[in-house]
Amino acid sequence: MRRFRGIWAVLSVLLAATAPLSAQVANVASGARIRVVAPERGPRAIVGIYDTASSEWIAFRRVRADSVERIPWPLVARLEVSAGRNTRRGRLRGALIGFGASVAGGFLCLAICPTSTEDGANLAPVGGFLYGLFIGAPVGALVGGRYLAPERWRAIPVSAGRVPPAR
Repeated sequence: MRRFRGIWAVLSVLLAATAPLSAQVANVASGARIRVVAPERGPRAIVGIYDTASSEWIAFRRVRADSVERIPWPLVARLEVSAGRNTRRGRLRGALIGFGASVAGGFLCLAICPTSTEDGANLAPVGGFLYGLFIGAPVGALVGGRYLAPERWRAIPVSAGRVPPAR
């Protein structure tokens, strides 16, 4: 059964690769987040909201602007469509930051808090580790999944400097 799934996956990739560019660009819905790399317009990618395209240009609104911008296809080096946020990676980043901050707080407490020679070992780092494990990591994962999740991008092929318009 797994062999058939693999064959279907390979066939679907081959069919998508051989589909005409007009069909591939037509899959971009109006209002989708796109990222356009046009080296003549600057070194950084331009992120915006897809509006429309013709055989000569692509039109979109920049994220923080109200006006529609058009870039001719020969200037477009790469075009990508947002595939959503990678919340798993964001949660992992947040959990590591929360855990690290809690452990660092335990060691900071060890350095700041007065210790006596009668106590023997100071348990502040152990407390920081436990706080990090049970409080810092879960809270960090919740916050990280929301605010630290990077965006995933799916490439739309642009060949020969021209892409037919979306319908």
